[in-house]
Amino acid sequence: MSVDVSQDERFDFADFSNENWSDREYVDCSFIESDLSEIRTRGVTFTNCDFSGANLSRSSHSASAFRNCHFERTHLNKAEMTDCSLLGTVISNSRVRPLTLIDCDLSLTSIGGVDLSGVVLRGCRLREANLSDSTLIGADLSGADLTGVRAIGTKLDKADLRGARVDPVLWLQASVVDALVDAGQALEFAAAHGLRIGGQG
Repeated sequence: MSVDVSQDERFDFADFSNENWSDREYVDCSFIESDLSEIRTRGVTFTNCDFSGANLSRSSHSASAFRNCHFERTHLNKAEMTDCSLLGTVISNSRVRPLTLIDCDLSLTSIGGVDLSGVVLRGCRLREANLSDSTLIGADLSGADLTGVRAIGTKLDKADLRGARVDPVLWLQASVVDALVDAGQALEFAAAHGLRIGGQG
């Protein structure tokens, strides 16, 4: 199957709203201030692309990739991604609520300082991602891989963390007031805070 490849092209201020894309590849391309609302992609790869000011609201992506891309002042509200990769991507000063990501790879992604309250990141891989100072109050992180995550100042209050893989340092860095955890995580939290389990002498 042939793939349509675009490299070093500018698609700034373009209108791609409500289009269907598949089997395409974009490398070092610019989509600044473009309208990608309600676009649907399958098997599309974006590498080192700039989506600053772009509108991807209500877009839907399946088995696509946004690798080392830049989202600044981007509209991602009501976007949905399944089995996608955002490896090394930076998201800042963007509208991302509500947002649904299922089984996506966000390893090494930077989402620091972003309001992610109530977003769904179910089963996602966030290994070594930067979540510092982000707000994930009420977010669904069930089954996620949070190993190596930077979580200084991160708010995970009321988040669903059941089944998530978590390093002990997260329990010390992040706020997890009223978060939903499983029994094993509760023990990890207690141990991280120096509590003794089972009345040991």
